[in-house]
Amino acid sequence: MNQGINVCKTVVEALSKHDIVQDVIKNISFKPSGFLVIEYGTNLPVTMGNLLPVAQTQAKPKIQFISSPNANENNQDGFKPFSADKSNLFTLVMTDPDAPSRVDHKWSEYCHYVSTDIPLNNESGDNDLNFTTSFINEGNTLIPYMGPGPPKGTGQHRYIFMLFKQPNNVNGSSFTPIKDRPNWGYGTPATGVAKWATENNLELIATNFFFAENV
Repeated sequence: MNQGINVCKTVVEALSKHDIVQDVIKNISFKPSGFLVIEYGTNLPVTMGNLLPVAQTQAKPKIQFISSPNANENNQDGFKPFSADKSNLFTLVMTDPDAPSRVDHKWSEYCHYVSTDIPLNNESGDNDLNFTTSFINEGNTLIPYMGPGPPKGTGQHRYIFMLFKQPNNVNGSSFTPIKDRPNWGYGTPATGVAKWATENNLELIATNFFFAENV
């Protein structure tokens, strides 16, 4: 079996296992177009569901997007085909669906970060867009990064990073304003990024997540 298919399957299975497809993505047919590579500090990676210390996740991490090498070749690796050019812009978010806890959704989802209008940087210098892209200090910040702050005794919270492709010739200034962090400003429990992304015609292309807990 193609190794890429195994990787794609592993990603999708992790999202399903931890109810992220059901609770956050809300699209059971979702397949990523590549990887979000995320690292806090100097050696604290986010690896599709690992547990990270709250204290070490308070500063914004380094984030890269790696598109699938074969994503433009008839979907041979299981990933969704990725198509973009240098004019395309992207939106990166971080959300917590477990606020204040996994069973109490009155603040869910809690918006931790939104950055729009992120351009892709072709580090390889190739003309195509199968490359590693750094998002550090780029884009327009709509909601500043706020590190995890799960209330003590509420169990492990899921913190999900999601990368979206924006519609052509559309920038973040026209997006639905996010009026507050709890419920992404909608005022309805268990509401958040899926509704906001749908309103703004954003296409999810990659995601990664970790757990954090205050015991």
